[in-house]
Amino acid sequence: MDIDKKMGEIISILKGISNYDVDGFVNQLYYWVKELEFFYNNVVPKQGGDPARAFYKVKPSQRPKEGQVAYFNLRRGYPKETYDGHYCYILKDYGFKYLVIPTTSVKEDSSSMDERFEIDIKLKGFENDRYTRLHIDDMRVVDIQRLNEKKKIYELQEDINKVSEVNEKIKK
Repeated sequence: MDIDKKMGEIISILKGISNYDVDGFVNQLYYWVKELEFFYNNVVPKQGGDPARAFYKVKPSQRPKEGQVAYFNLRRGYPKETYDGHYCYILKDYGFKYLVIPTTSVKEDSSSMDERFEIDIKLKGFENDRYTRLHIDDMRVVDIQRLNEKKKIYELQEDINKVSEVNEKIKK
């Protein structure tokens, strides 16, 4: 494959897309490539040289747990998926991957919650006093390397009943 030719085609296609945040896409692509470079040129060599056996590790003090909310880079996907960086509720910890539910801020002009696949929660000590909305319809498994370790990890402000509500809604 001629990488330069393929990249030229990609650039041409991106310039032809209307009503899309191409700058945001290019920034995400750059960030992603830098993370791949870090993994393959730093993590893999330090763990024996086999990418299949190498894993990005987070310091235990910075590692979020199930039931907490942490910031992940979800990347760009299809148009109606939650993308870029978002706080996410951690539903399950698989060791080097998490099952997460992305959240978005609930603002004064936000639409009302769709009870079929959304739950509004409050976080202890969150940067604003607003609710944040879990988007169960955008739940996904992400690699731990997507975790932004510089951002704060939050606990739910609600009691354990809210966690049970989240778990029950997912089972439906």
